[in-house]
Parts: sequence; structure tokens; C-alpha cells
Amino acid sequence: MTFAKSGIHAWGLVALETIAPDEMVIEYVGQVVRKFLAEYREKKYEDKGIGSSYLFRIDDDLVIDATMYGSNARFINHSCQVIFLKCFAQFYGRCV
Repeated sequence: MTFAKSGIHAWGLVALETIAPDEMVIEYVGQVVRKFLAEYREKKYEDKGIGSSYLFRIDDDLVIDATMYGSNARFINHSCQVIFLKCFAQFYGRCV
């Protein structure tokens, strides 16, 4: 993986080689917060011009906020070339 300019957002991670099925690529790190706090933070980030691209919803109540604290995984952008995705992320052992 390399960190590079992205056509989707300002920056992104790009795979430099084929990623095998079931291969762990990168860990998404950030603060796990409840939905109401994530929504509050999202508004504050938007007001400050930071944007809300680093909020990753886990389920109906939990969100990982990697805006101020996180790994390079926060720069992963979607790809229209993905053919099959078994499990995008795991949170305490369950697919999300």
C-alpha cells in the first residue's frame, strides 16, 4: 500500500500489488463512539472545514472516529473495480 493523491478524495491508499482473498490489509484505528456523539462531531468537523470522511459506521449505534486519531486506513477510498468483498471490516470478531 502507498499513500497517494486520489481522484475520489484529496488523498487515498493505493494497493501496489494484488491483494489475496482473506488477506488482512490494514487496521482501521480511531475512537469508538456512540452514534449521537459521532453526529455531533460530524457537524463540528463540517463547520471547521475538516469534513466527515473519517467516520466509519460499525452498526446502528457505534462509529469509529479516525478524524483526529487514526491509522492510514482512514485514507482508504472505495473502488469500483472490487469484484467480491467477503468482509470489509471486523469489529471484535464480527463482520461489519
